[in-house]
Amino acid sequence: MSVSLLPITIIPVKMLQEKQHHIQISHSLIHYWNVDLHIPHILHIGRRSIQITIEGASITKDELFFSDRLFQECCLPIQELDFVASYSKKDHSITLGPVIGLMTDLNDKDSEPDFRSIHAFCEELHEVVSSMGGLFYVFHFKDYEEGKLQGYYLQSGQWIKSEVPLPGVIYNRIHSRALEASTLFQSFKNSISSLFIPLFNDRFLSKKEVHILLYSEDHMQPYLPETAMADEHTIKELLNKHNSLYLKPIHGSQGRNIIRISLNGKEILAELSSGSRKEEMQLFENYTRFTQWFKQQQKKRIFLAQQAIPLQTYKNRQLDFRVLCHKNFQDTWKATSAVARISAEQQFVSNIARGGEIMKPLKIFSILSDQKTAIQQLAMMKELAVETASIISQKCDGLIGELGIDIGVDENGKLWIIEVNSKPSKNFEDSDKRIRPSAKALIEYAAALSFSGIPAKEDY
Repeated sequence: MSVSLLPITIIPVKMLQEKQHHIQISHSLIHYWNVDLHIPHILHIGRRSIQITIEGASITKDELFFSDRLFQECCLPIQELDFVASYSKKDHSITLGPVIGLMTDLNDKDSEPDFRSIHAFCEELHEVVSSMGGLFYVFHFKDYEEGKLQGYYLQSGQWIKSEVPLPGVIYNRIHSRALEASTLFQSFKNSISSLFIPLFNDRFLSKKEVHILLYSEDHMQPYLPETAMADEHTIKELLNKHNSLYLKPIHGSQGRNIIRISLNGKEILAELSSGSRKEEMQLFENYTRFTQWFKQQQKKRIFLAQQAIPLQTYKNRQLDFRVLCHKNFQDTWKATSAVARISAEQQFVSNIARGGEIMKPLKIFSILSDQKTAIQQLAMMKELAVETASIISQKCDGLIGELGIDIGVDENGKLWIIEVNSKPSKNFEDSDKRIRPSAKALIEYAAALSFSGIPAKEDY
């Protein structure tokens, strides 16, 4: 759907009691939009819809005057607010947006809410929306009830909780798989779906699902380590074939609970990415002893067995790369940022959550090769990441607008897809920039979804 969008400021004014659902717009805007003043109109803000009448006024073209009462009806703070506006002559409606809701499992027990690992990122998203026009807020789905929603918006440096208009689009940043699987969340998703509110990145992706989706494309198979569900027979077969494997929880994140096993004659060395110091490294005299121990791990979680690729290292530390990909307003995937991730000493995972650090990819590639090769490798890596994101989003149910693709480079310079994350960390990007590329990309995609989903008149 193609819509003409204009920057608009809505301004609170005192109006007579009978004019509470009037709005005033300039004569030039009435002419530009070809507004018929004799018929009622519908005002859409997010998925909030109110019947209004329109009258002309001697004001500037980029202003709309609202009564205080209309601000309250729209669930907006009574102050000047910048939006982007579209007008539909066919439906006799004005839409103000975008209204973007970020959903997460926040902590609101203290006077100030805590959005956990994405708190600073939420402030960035607010800044992006403020600069272009629109409303951004953060909410927990437990605060939704019968078409009404409480959320936090940023005002004068403080996150204020208030009733907010239902969003035009929702970005899911729930941190917990268990919470996403809860009955309450599924009920919320059903309600949102019935209101035709787009929800993107609506769930975590399992490692098993990602591997199956990518492996189904022949041209992607050379980039995938050999992978299978971890059972006693499969682990033994793969271990004899490759000498070293990673055993990864299919629902794992942040490098937790990964086991690296290596064959040394008949002995098996098992290393854990997390756990007590005593458990970090264990040596088993034979495969039987190892399987007895591993069965205890399987009681807690389900694992994949994956070929351990001998990747390039930096200063004898594990090295891989995170490429962040986003969809743009044209529904096309782009690589928005990339970093090299270097593991902490004595760690075999490079995750920042496990003590790793980041560097610029070109710097690392230039150290390991030369400038020309470095530029080519980074370009190829971004191309592979974009192809990976495109395949997953095409084959998955639901909307996906953001993916973090982890890629490794082996000792021969070959690229390998290590992992794909639908809730990528916001703590690894280039912190030199106040507004990071991922924040701009997310809002661009969310705004496009918000306006592409403008409802027709018959929906009301």
